[in-house]
Amino acid sequence: MKPKYLTFLAFLTATASVIYIVESLIFRMLPLPFLRLGLSNIVVLYLIWQRKIFSAIIVNLAKSLVGGIATFTLLSPTVILSLGGGFIAVLVMSAALLVRPRFSLTGISILGAISHNLTQLVLARYLIIQSDSLFVLTPILILFGLISGIITAYICYYLEDKIPAMKAPI
Repeated sequence: MKPKYLTFLAFLTATASVIYIVESLIFRMLPLPFLRLGLSNIVVLYLIWQRKIFSAIIVNLAKSLVGGIATFTLLSPTVILSLGGGFIAVLVMSAALLVRPRFSLTGISILGAISHNLTQLVLARYLIIQSDSLFVLTPILILFGLISGIITAYICYYLEDKIPAMKAPI
């Protein structure tokens, strides 16, 4: 990889990590602390949309680990759920990008958000709470994934139009 691209990737990783940390601290105070908008995934979505899948995986992995260190949750199930959900979401979004007819950025974002939530639900079922009653959250997580996917895509569209210089190094 070129040094200019590595610098840009480091910038995107730092941006995603800061958003992840701030969002984690804010949503921790709400009645349902496991729900998050996933705004740090804007960076991952942007990279996937630019067909930089490997870079998206790196940013996704790094933001979860850095976020875990910064919020003192590195050795908790939270990070495992984040890593697992994020990895599957990147795979699903990447596959959706290759399907014909093409998905829009919004469609890819929604698929990523819902697959992230459902993967975390399955991981939580098998690693944390060994009860099928956990799946009662499925409709809520699908709805929240739909909403957060739309929000994430809208912000990604906005940033893509407003910051054309971001496309240069990639």
